[in-house]
Amino acid sequence: MRPVFALAVASLLLGGCVPKNVGPTPYFGPTESLVDVIAQINHRNAPIQSLWASGTFSAHLIDPQTKKVTDGDGDLTLLYQPKKSLRAVGKVLTEKVFDIGSNDDRYWLILPTQDAMWWGYQRLIGQGRAAQLPIRPDLLPEVLAITPLESDLLKEPAPTLRFNNDQDCYMVTWNVLLSDRWAVQKEVWYDRKTLDARVILLFDANGRIVLRAYPTDEQPIDGVTPKTTMPSRFDMFFPDSGSTFSIHLKQLEASHNNAPNARSFAFPGDRAGVSHTVQIDE
Repeated sequence: MRPVFALAVASLLLGGCVPKNVGPTPYFGPTESLVDVIAQINHRNAPIQSLWASGTFSAHLIDPQTKKVTDGDGDLTLLYQPKKSLRAVGKVLTEKVFDIGSNDDRYWLILPTQDAMWWGYQRLIGQGRAAQLPIRPDLLPEVLAITPLESDLLKEPAPTLRFNNDQDCYMVTWNVLLSDRWAVQKEVWYDRKTLDARVILLFDANGRIVLRAYPTDEQPIDGVTPKTTMPSRFDMFFPDSGSTFSIHLKQLEASHNNAPNARSFAFPGDRAGVSHTVQIDE
């Protein structure tokens, strides 16, 4: 990852130790229960029923099959509705670099420079070949850190809570029951004081990280009442492909010119404008 913060946190995750004078001052005072942590996060995120945002991106997308690379730094438009509806379109000047989408039924990635679209069904995640995509569109709604959390703590994926004294943060993991064992699906580090997400880690069934994300720089969303904030910078790494993807949202609104709407997250199908289409879960 290029950002200094991302490299610092990555070294902590991989090294397993905390160097001196790195991170916040260790905290050993009172903490909240898992019930209270999730309730407070949901209270803050509940007003966010939709999002329109514009900003910039920096992408280094590698096709793990062909090793073709799509590079670009340009302008970004992002749309979101809970829980799985997301659309992100990136352009360099007038040329479209990528079109990423997700809804309750499907997800897709269009790379016009490679004349290709990958897509799959949400219900078949884990059964197909999602790791063969340059980036995982089905995972991006989790990165925004504004998706509502399940309040039933016994419902899978079931959450558990640890507290990291050295980093002064809550570490919540979500676990699923497989046929032969439990597996961690997601881990999020939340700042103790603000409950802002600091680190988001998403895993496959074998405990390997499939997406590592660092959300930062909380900003208010115009048009959301009561006033609510969300991260505006996201630095992401996809280890399976080696791709990196960073976005910086500079204008955040609940809606803009009647967007997002139902058409915003419609699967493009034949309207993708590319000649090579891959259904990854076939």
